[in-house]
Amino acid sequence: MKMIKALTASVVMAAAVMGASASQAAILVSDFTVDRATGGLGVSAPYGEVVVNDAGGKLAFAVTLFDNLRFRYAPDSNHWSFGFNLSNPSGISVSGVTDNGSVGSFSFINHSVTQSGFGTFQLAMDCDTGCDTSWNSNSPSVLNFTVAGPSALTVNDLTRNVSSYYFASDVTNTIGGTGNIGASSITITAVPEPATWAIMLMGFGGLGAMLRQRRQQVALVRA
Repeated sequence: MKMIKALTASVVMAAAVMGASASQAAILVSDFTVDRATGGLGVSAPYGEVVVNDAGGKLAFAVTLFDNLRFRYAPDSNHWSFGFNLSNPSGISVSGVTDNGSVGSFSFINHSVTQSGFGTFQLAMDCDTGCDTSWNSNSPSVLNFTVAGPSALTVNDLTRNVSSYYFASDVTNTIGGTGNIGASSITITAVPEPATWAIMLMGFGGLGAMLRQRRQQVALVRA
């Protein structure tokens, strides 16, 4: 029994150590809660969310609009499909761009942009004329892409702009409301890497084997 307790303590200690180590990745979640759309969007916040995963030194973005909202093409310099900031925006590249629309395509804007009502962002993704200037059911409501830099990136490299917003997006609704929405807060959750989970499972597997062996020994003694 003492040996089983010792192994249990070892497994718990290993889990605690690994949980505090750099082997953890992280997931960032942010909700669009501020509406600057002309005439309002006619729906309740949150209007969408941004989920960012640490992905081996890169950042994998998933931007999702709620309540039938769509990304919009705006023929001006104050509305962009999605604006964001990094602590160091130099040398940034984007790959793996996908969306769920049947019209329009997104391109990476590698310079600062102005999002009306939300200030300036260092980088942006923007949908071309296919996304339409007003609501179009075929325009995308989901945008995915991966960001890489000259050095490894983590979700902690995402920063607020000078107006205290992390993200802003240009959208349109079914009744003709158009304009920017913004996200001013984030939640970051640590997630153990697969290797960490594997080691923990091996430890618990060993504990289970010892418990089974102990039961067999007790059964033989009683027999």
